Amino acid sequence: MSQENQILEKAYAEHIGEHYRRASDELLHAYQRNKEAGRHHEAGAFKAALHHAQLSKHHAFNAHEHLKEVLVMHEKMKATQTTALPASLGGDLLQ
Repeated sequence: MSQENQILEKAYAEHIGEHYRRASDELLHAYQRNKEAGRHHEAGAFKAALHHAQLSKHHAFNAHEHLKEVLVMHEKMKATQTTALPASLGGDLLQ
């Protein structure tokens, strides 16, 4: 594998890792807001419950967007590997 391909692959991997971390954080926040919405709902504070439910939805959407970015980047990385490497060598990182 050429030096340029190794650098590009490392950059993709780091960027993908960052998207996974951000998606994980967003999902954690979505879960926490959802739990808070449930608590408010049980207490009869429906306006507060709705507010936290909307926040939960927002965080879940953000997580979804980060994961979509991961898929796009994975496809770019896969395309780069298949064009740059012989078939016998390509795809090792993606398996």
